Amino acid sequence: MGRVLFGVMGDARGHVSEALTIAQEMPKHEFLFVGGGKVHDLKAEGYYVENVPMGSTMYRNNSVDIPSTVTNAAKVFLNPRKVQRRIAGVIAEFDPDLILTDYEYFTPLAARSLGRPCVSLDHQHIMTHCVYEPPAQQRLSRIMTLFSVRLLYSNSSKFIIMSFFPLPTVNSETTLVMPPLIRNGVKILKPEIQDHVLVYQTSPTFHRLLPVLEQLKDQFIIYGLGKRSPRNNLIFKPALKDEFLQDMASCKYVITNGGHNVICEALYLGKPILSFPISKAYEQFLNAYFLDKRGYGAYSTSSSPTRALFDSFESRLSSFRSNIKYENFHGNQEVVGQLEQLMSGKSKV
Repeated sequence: MGRVLFGVMGDARGHVSEALTIAQEMPKHEFLFVGGGKVHDLKAEGYYVENVPMGSTMYRNNSVDIPSTVTNAAKVFLNPRKVQRRIAGVIAEFDPDLILTDYEYFTPLAARSLGRPCVSLDHQHIMTHCVYEPPAQQRLSRIMTLFSVRLLYSNSSKFIIMSFFPLPTVNSETTLVMPPLIRNGVKILKPEIQDHVLVYQTSPTFHRLLPVLEQLKDQFIIYGLGKRSPRNNLIFKPALKDEFLQDMASCKYVITNGGHNVICEALYLGKPILSFPISKAYEQFLNAYFLDKRGYGAYSTSSSPTRALFDSFESRLSSFRSNIKYENFHGNQEVVGQLEQLMSGKSKV
C-alpha cells in the first residue's frame, strides 16, 4: 500500500469528483486530500482533508464576474508562504509516495520547496501544454485565462491532461493526454432515450434561457437554477446526485454550460450536447468549440438564445449521436495505470 497526497481545487464539483474517482480506483492506497470549499465533501466518504484557502470564480449574468473574482483571489493569496509552509509540513509528516494536484495552488509549491515532484492531473492545462489553433473568438478571455493558468497553476513537474478532445502536447517528456475520468455512478448506468431534455447550469444566472425553453415541445428537467415550482414544461430539481444521473442517462440530449466533467459524462452516455459556455471562462468556451468541431454537439455564446437555435440543434441529433458512438470517453484504467507507474518509478513522463 502506498500513500497519496492530493491537492484539489474545491470551487467546482468537477475537480472533487475527479479526485474521488481516483481514490476509488486506487483502493489499496491511503489518500490525504488538501483543499477548501467542496473538497470537504470528501470527509463524508471517509477521507481526511487538510483545509487550505481557495480562490473561487464568481459569476453574474452567466458571465465571470472579473472584479469579484480578482478581489477574492487577492484575499486568498495575501499570505501564501504561510500556507505553503504548513502544507510542506503535512507532506513531510505524511511522506507520500505520490503527490498530485488537480488545479490546487499550494500543493505543488509546497512539494517544490521540499524537492519533491508533484503531478498535475486536470483538464485545464490542455490550454497551455497542448498544440492547437486558437479559435478567433474570445481572444481577451484566452489571454487572461492562459496568464492565470501559467502564473498560478503550472508549478508541477509533470502533467497528465484528461480530455474528451485529445491534442498533441508541447513537450511529450513532461505531459500526457488521456481520455477523461468517469465516476462509478455514471459507469453503472444504462443509457436510453426518453422524451425529456436535461438542463444543468453551473451558475444560477442564465435567466434568459427559460423563456425560450417554454416555447419548445419537450419537457426540460433543470438542475442548478435553485428550487422553484414547475412552470409549463419546465421542472426544477435540487442537486440530488443519483436522480441527476438517472435523468442524464435517459434524456434526449443535454443543455449545459462548458464544464468539462458534465460534458464528458454526457458523451460517455451517448448524449449530444448544446453548450452555452459561461462568458469570459475561456476553458468552457474551448470545450464548447471542440464539442462542435468534433461533431458531438453545438454551442452558442448568445445571452439571448432563440428557438431557431434549438430547432437547428435538434435536426442534427442523429448525426451527433453517430459521431459520439465510436469514440472513447473512458480513461480510468489508463490514468490510474499511469499513476501506478509514477509511484513505481516506471512512468513515461
